[in-house]
Amino acid sequence: MQDKMDQNMKTNPCKAFLGAMRKGVHGVRAFFGLPFFRFRLVQIYLLAFVTTYVIEGLSHFRSLPQFMHVVKSPLVFLVNVLIVAILFAPAILFRKRFFFYFLATFIWLIVGVADFIILHNRVTPFTANDFKMLDDALDVIIHYFKPFQIVALIALILIALFLLVFFAIKSPKTKEPVHYKSAILIVIVVIAANLSLIFGSISAGIMERTFPNLADAYQEYGLPYCFVASIIDTGIHKPSDYSKSKVDDVIASLPTATPTIYEKEDEQPNIIFIQLESFFDPKRIKGIEFPADPIPNFTHLYNQYSSGLLTVPSISAGTANTEFEILTGMNMADFGTGEYPYRTILQSSTCESLAYNLRHYGYTAHAMHNNTATFYGRDVVYSNLGFQSFDPVETMPDVTLNALNWAQDSILYREIISALDSTPGRDFVFAVSVQGHGKYPDEEILDEALELTDVNEAFDDSTIYGLKYYITQLNEMDAFIGSLVSYLSERKEKTVLVLYGDHLPGFRFEESDLNRGSLLQTEYVIWSNFDLKPIGMNLYSYQLGSYLQNRLGLHEGLITRLHQSHFDNPSKSLDETLNELRMLSYDMLYGEQYCWEQVNPYKPTELTFGYYDLPITSLHPIYDAENNQYYLTLYGLNITPYCSIYINGERHKETIYVSSKELFLPRIALHDGDKISIGVYNDGHLYRMSEPVIFQASDYK
Repeated sequence: MQDKMDQNMKTNPCKAFLGAMRKGVHGVRAFFGLPFFRFRLVQIYLLAFVTTYVIEGLSHFRSLPQFMHVVKSPLVFLVNVLIVAILFAPAILFRKRFFFYFLATFIWLIVGVADFIILHNRVTPFTANDFKMLDDALDVIIHYFKPFQIVALIALILIALFLLVFFAIKSPKTKEPVHYKSAILIVIVVIAANLSLIFGSISAGIMERTFPNLADAYQEYGLPYCFVASIIDTGIHKPSDYSKSKVDDVIASLPTATPTIYEKEDEQPNIIFIQLESFFDPKRIKGIEFPADPIPNFTHLYNQYSSGLLTVPSISAGTANTEFEILTGMNMADFGTGEYPYRTILQSSTCESLAYNLRHYGYTAHAMHNNTATFYGRDVVYSNLGFQSFDPVETMPDVTLNALNWAQDSILYREIISALDSTPGRDFVFAVSVQGHGKYPDEEILDEALELTDVNEAFDDSTIYGLKYYITQLNEMDAFIGSLVSYLSERKEKTVLVLYGDHLPGFRFEESDLNRGSLLQTEYVIWSNFDLKPIGMNLYSYQLGSYLQNRLGLHEGLITRLHQSHFDNPSKSLDETLNELRMLSYDMLYGEQYCWEQVNPYKPTELTFGYYDLPITSLHPIYDAENNQYYLTLYGLNITPYCSIYINGERHKETIYVSSKELFLPRIALHDGDKISIGVYNDGHLYRMSEPVIFQASDYK
């Protein structure tokens, strides 16, 4: 009989799989039936220990190093076990206890596997804030995963859901009824005791509250601890001495806002910031040499003009957080674990920013990014930061893509000029590039990649392919910088150009792999087409905006003057400045806004999108008498792949993009008097609309 069943299973994979599942359930039941495992506290803490060990092993990639981690830091590991155990404790309140044990294990494994996958694609680990950016993740997933990997990931999710349902149905109930009084008491005691020990470990200095480097923190303090911290640790904690008098004291200590040094508005320079994606000097990498400098223009500017190392808040990821520090002057270290203010507080609040400060002096503030408008919520955030226009990739015609389908930065040359030409006065342009974005390939994908010489043997072939691709992108980005500087040198307007990298690229570099600077340091350059004394100084990204304003004699904004007081007063320590900065940042974003007499002076702006009109130059409808429909070809200017044909205000999503001058709409009913327009649309947002053309059938006979 058993032989017959085994034969049936061999010929039926589904039966074989279900049979294996049943055996697994019976095995689990047998394990839970062992004498020592009948004690509920043993169940909770043993399962928590095993689960913690597994997910920490995933976080450290290999189990042996993780075992050594447990031996070297047993108290840290114990704290993580206590955190994991809290989710297991409520299971004893149910007769289907084993299912709820499985559910708790399942949840923690999701966190561990997600962290494992993310760490193989970026250096920054998995945090609860990643859930807030799922739409952004979907936008970039095609750049990080191959099609078969996406299919495998979906299959893995489906299998996991199947297992969850299977165990919900098949898991056994306990034979004895639940004694709720004792069970509830045990749960309360476990949770209370665990929390006391966890907070005690923080007070004793075993665990840290804040993490200057999130990747290092996960390795040092454990995945469960850091992940939970990212859930409960949000915003800026209220300073212990926060009060109106303390805020007033900070403001009273600041230098008085003085008028601009420029007697006439037209003497003020245009100010252009370009945040370069994953850009840093590759000559800093030990063990790699090049036939020629891959970034000759940037190197020349770095050596000839004001420059230095720029300490940014993260490695490999976190573009929006570097951007946040540059624009607001606030310190990301004051915010929650792994937080992105662009996705939290700035979705609903305004605050002091470079854009608002420079508008005080008559500047028009433009933002641009050769990626989609909703990425990191910029279509909302830029309004709350005081920008008046936003030029995303949706409104940029004739964008060319690199081998990983990121927009090439050369398009920013034309867009920056368009921003400068769009107003008669002085302009502040803040551009965010994307070309250098990963994930970098582990195979040769470029026909003409820059070559490397004398490559360190520590780099394997897949890393070398990725480096060759990355450095080729840097070379092209550098060519864009050279072209822009050449143009601005000849433009008949005073201009300051600030160039900097947002973070190091997503390679697994160690500090020892660099011959200069740290993993959190990129480079910055301040170039001008007028006399601005070259000064070499290392800065933090939250200082750069205030530093430039100080150099230009501009002093608007409380946070600006706070940083400038540190530059101008050598006796004032950075720690003192950062404490005052935290006080002001909390007051502005989360407190009573005492600094503004409790009335926020910054109002959201009405953003305009893009710089180009969308004129319709001609319509070419072809009538299909048999179906009483038209095939409509529309010719115009400045058309992008995000453009659709609108008829009487209704978007026709079946529009086909042909070129920057042509759209095609198949099988559409048209009637005399219909209003035909072009609209720029993406992610549920209509960004720009052309003037309509009135359709008259008689015009096309």
